[in-house]
Amino acid sequence: MKQTDSIGRSEALLATTAPRKYPVLGENEKAISSHELCAALDGAAVAGHLDRGLGLQVYLPFCTTRCVSCDRVAEVAADMSVIDRYLDGLSIEFALLSERVGRGRSLSQLHIGGGTPSLLSSTQLARLAQMIDRHFSLGDDCETVFEINPDRTSLTQMELILGLGFRNIRIEVREMDPQSQQGLGRSYSPELLADAMSNARRVGFDTVTLELLYGLPGQSVGTVKNSLRLITELEPSRILCRSFTRNEKRFEHQRVIEPESMPTVAEKMAMFVSAVDQMEASGYEWVGINSFVKAGDALSAAQAEGRLMRNRLGYTDRPSRVLLGVGLGAVTELPNLVSRNHQNLGDWHGALGTGQHPACAGVSYTAKEAQQRRLLYKLSESLCAPLSEFEDGQQQPLLASLQSAGLVTADASWVRVTPSGRLKLMDLWDPASGDLRLGLASGG
Repeated sequence: MKQTDSIGRSEALLATTAPRKYPVLGENEKAISSHELCAALDGAAVAGHLDRGLGLQVYLPFCTTRCVSCDRVAEVAADMSVIDRYLDGLSIEFALLSERVGRGRSLSQLHIGGGTPSLLSSTQLARLAQMIDRHFSLGDDCETVFEINPDRTSLTQMELILGLGFRNIRIEVREMDPQSQQGLGRSYSPELLADAMSNARRVGFDTVTLELLYGLPGQSVGTVKNSLRLITELEPSRILCRSFTRNEKRFEHQRVIEPESMPTVAEKMAMFVSAVDQMEASGYEWVGINSFVKAGDALSAAQAEGRLMRNRLGYTDRPSRVLLGVGLGAVTELPNLVSRNHQNLGDWHGALGTGQHPACAGVSYTAKEAQQRRLLYKLSESLCAPLSEFEDGQQQPLLASLQSAGLVTADASWVRVTPSGRLKLMDLWDPASGDLRLGLASGG
């Protein structure tokens, strides 16, 4: 065999196996530099945005296996030394951020997500908490959330998590129907989830949130109803619904999911409508677009009082419009820029090794687009907004688009989300994307 043929075949194989670049934040995503992110942070500080509520998400990507339906940045941890090195990188990234926004700046929201954060050892969790305390201030009013995986945690670890200052936990559930579990990942037996809930209550967390995905392959209205029946019987403090979308371009492992097994848009809408009816019948109040809480919950009061806020982490009653993301693939959300870090572990470590922030891509907004984004957030929070905020020439096309789609109505004073708009807005405009959708480009 000629050497050139061998080289050519090797290059062809590499081309098919090398990670592909995909615009995670939507079609408007572009490459950005560390300097561009720093300039945006400086601009947010000068405008006073950082003083109106600052959230921090720390992303821990490690898992023991890669779930078939995983739609997160994830790394399989071969041994704990990989996590130790990752914590070394986090320490550098914390320092770079705190130098920019001010060391000791107060946080209104702290979220530890993944991946499987509960995979970390007690020593590693303590080290992470110490690093955060070194660079940021967590007052009594800071909302602290820690994601756990029921089959990777214990009563002892929950006690440690609470002792480290985390008052709320979140558990993601992809399937709970024992008859239809398909090995998609994050699928728990009712007994395992009940045990985790019991331990959480015994430890004394303020809230336990279950995040339920619907629209998974092979799912139907019936299986979603059965999962919700099992979940509501456990009486979590809050239930967050999130629609699953197969995205084999970004997550190549999802190619094994047959497209024909995916529910249609109409079927997913029927699942969500059924979920709303079932949760309200179980005593949960519908908050915002996709959250459900027990009567008397702080989120319900915040919505009634116009204080409810939404960011990439979900709904909160704390001022938290600016969100800093730290870690592999983490996303930072500023009024005029949404940026993301490298998703390749080597690239992430490489940037930090040169003293540069690991931001690599993002979507920037003009003042007009930033205002559009803020108005969409307001509608998803309060389900209404003053008509005056849409009346300037720049935002009138946005209102026309929303009205044309049947998402809102407008009277002499207010723009209000319609009942059908409340069901559709979550899928038509997703803050996980940096793009403004709904055909809003015609207005911006």
